[in-house]
Amino acid sequence: MTMNPLLKVGLLALGPALGLGIARFAYGLLLPPMREDLGWSYSEAGWMNTINAIGYILGATTAAVAARRLGAARTYGLGAVVTVLAVLALGATGDFTALSVFRLLSGISGAWIFVTGGAIAAAIAADHPDRGAVVVGLFYAGAGFGIALTGLFVPQWLALHGAESWRSAWFLLGAAGILFAVAGYAATSPAGLRGRARPAHAAYQPLVHKWILVGYAAFGAGSIGYMTFMVAYLRDSGRPAWHTSAFWMAIGLSSMTAPWLWARMLARRRHAHAFAILVGLNALGAAIPLCARSFPAAILSAVVFGAVFFTVVAATTDFIRRNVVMESRTTAIGVFTVSFGIGQTLGPFAIGLVIDATGSLATGLAFGCALIVAGSALSLLQKDG
Repeated sequence: MTMNPLLKVGLLALGPALGLGIARFAYGLLLPPMREDLGWSYSEAGWMNTINAIGYILGATTAAVAARRLGAARTYGLGAVVTVLAVLALGATGDFTALSVFRLLSGISGAWIFVTGGAIAAAIAADHPDRGAVVVGLFYAGAGFGIALTGLFVPQWLALHGAESWRSAWFLLGAAGILFAVAGYAATSPAGLRGRARPAHAAYQPLVHKWILVGYAAFGAGSIGYMTFMVAYLRDSGRPAWHTSAFWMAIGLSSMTAPWLWARMLARRRHAHAFAILVGLNALGAAIPLCARSFPAAILSAVVFGAVFFTVVAATTDFIRRNVVMESRTTAIGVFTVSFGIGQTLGPFAIGLVIDATGSLATGLAFGCALIVAGSALSLLQKDG
C-alpha cells in the first residue's frame, strides 16, 4: 500500500526535528546553565555552535558521496543513529574537548539527515507538483516541531531540577531522538523510494548561483547567532523559565505553519525573490527584541522569526528544484548546505567575540541582524538559470 505523500514527508521531517530541532538548537536553551556550570566565556559558548557548524559543512560535503555509495535512505538512517548517540554523549561529560567532538559529530550526521532527506522530499514533490511547495516546506518544518518540543520541555526541566540538570536534559532529548530516528527512517523505506532517491553523479556549477549562496551564508551567520544567544539575552533580563519556554515554543510552532503560509509565494516567485523577502522578514523578527525588551515583543519576535526561518531553507530547495536537473539536486543541496554551514561556523563565534568585547548581548545580536539584512540584499542579484 502506497503511503500518503504528506504522511510520508511528515515522518521524514522527524529527521530535521532530531538533527536540527534537538541536536542543533536545543543547545541555545542549554547554553546558559552549561556556561555557568562549566565556566565558559561567551566566545567559548559560541565555539560549541561553531564546531557543530564545521561538522555540518563536513557532513554536507560528504552527503552526496555517501548517498551514492549507501543510497539516500541508508545515509539518512546512519545520520540519525550517529546524531542520537552524539546527543546522549553530550550529557555524559563536562570536558570542553570531548563536548566539542560530540558537537562536531552531531553536525556531520545532522547534515547527512538534512541533505538526503531534502533530496527525498524534493523527489516526492516532483511526483506531486500540485502540492510540491507544501511537501518541501513540510519537511523543513520538522525542525520547528523539534524546537517546539525542546521549548516545552527544557526550560521547565531546568527550573524544576536546577541548572546542573543540563546533563539529564541531554539524556532525555536523546531518548526522544531515538523515536524520531525510527519514525523518520521508516518513511524512507517504501518500495521504489530508495532507488528513486539514489543520486547519479552529475556536475553542478555553484558559481552560477553565487549571489544566493553568499546571501544564504550571511543569513546563516546572523540567524544562528540569534538562535544561539537570544535565550541568554532573555535570561539577562531576569525572565522566569516559562517566558523562555514560551519564546522557544513560539519559534517552533510558528515555523510549523510555514508550509501553508508561504506555499503560494514560493510557487509564484521567480529568481531568488522569495528567498530575499523571507530573509528580510527574518531580519525584522530578529530586530524586534532590540527595540523593545518586553515579553510581548519577545514573543512577536519569535513568531516572525520562526514563521520564515525554515521556509528560507525550503526556498533554497525550491530554487534548486527549478534551476537544477534531477541528477544534480543532491549535490546542489549539499553545496547550499555548505554555504549555510559556513555562515553557521563564523556567525556564533564572531557574535560571541563582539559580545565579549563590548560586554553587551544587544550589540552582538544587532551585528547578527546586520548580517541577515546583507543576506537579503545580496540575494536580490540572483537570477534563475
